[in-house]
Amino acid sequence: MNRNTSARRRPGRRVAVAAGLVLALGLGVSTQVAAQAAVPAPAKASAKASAALRSVSGFNGDVVTQVADFYGAYIDAKDEAAGPDAALAKALRAHYLAPAFAKRLEAWEKKNQVDGVLRAQNVPVQWTVSEGGNGLEVVVTLTFGGGESPTTTTRFVVKQEPAGHITDIRTTSIAPTKTSAKASAKSSAAVRSVSGRTGDSVTQVADFYGAYVDAKDAPSGPDAALAKALRAHYLAPAFAKRLEAWEKKNQVDGVLRAQNVPVQWTVSEGGNSRDVAVTLTFGGGESPTVRTNLVVGLEPVFGDVTGIRTTSAR
Repeated sequence: MNRNTSARRRPGRRVAVAAGLVLALGLGVSTQVAAQAAVPAPAKASAKASAALRSVSGFNGDVVTQVADFYGAYIDAKDEAAGPDAALAKALRAHYLAPAFAKRLEAWEKKNQVDGVLRAQNVPVQWTVSEGGNGLEVVVTLTFGGGESPTTTTRFVVKQEPAGHITDIRTTSIAPTKTSAKASAKSSAAVRSVSGRTGDSVTQVADFYGAYVDAKDAPSGPDAALAKALRAHYLAPAFAKRLEAWEKKNQVDGVLRAQNVPVQWTVSEGGNSRDVAVTLTFGGGESPTVRTNLVVGLEPVFGDVTGIRTTSAR
């Protein structure tokens, strides 16, 4: 639903970010732990300091990226103080779920009286998407509770068709595959995961950009309904109006600062708690590679995007 004021934002979505957003690309979880244990004490201290600078990356056509985009944005849509953002949740389901599965999921929800995507009536405080047993399956782990509430974990296998639509979500007790610390680097490179935390600024901007890129890169043409719903949810109303005026003047998409879609994106912590850095990579293959660096400004309390500015493009 379109927001007329940022006051609807959940108070927990403060830009004072929570630790815990990790993207493990090319290094298995067990291998990471072993590598940390092997470094001398000074190196450990340095690693701990650098861990404060978090980033998350996504790639067009990657199964882990697409499911993480879906779950991240869907959790944001459900995590509203005044109630779920029904327009965004509906647009996300229409974009990512195969039509036949969407109908089955609705029937399951009516019968079980819980959200079929989250398998719960409430919203998780943390989520992780990891590679599954084959190239078209991923494992999604949702953590609920925390603080004074008991912590519970729900784990699903999410299945995609080759075209990218989700065709099944089923609960499982099997944990994501972890590579042994003794395994080769080549083997561990196959195990990737993306994690996010509710209320974290890097997570939220990554959710927005990931789902927005997916909306713009739909095989049958841009998904205008999803792009509109994402902008209504994440952009501060006053900035959304300024961005529309900028787009009319410059004839390019104001979120991406381009007419085409990036092949890769990275969202990282910025210079202060109100800024998040976004790097978009265009081209690849036979096309020249162009990289655009953006700074996304955030409202200090509720986390709405209040500005997008280009710092460099090359």
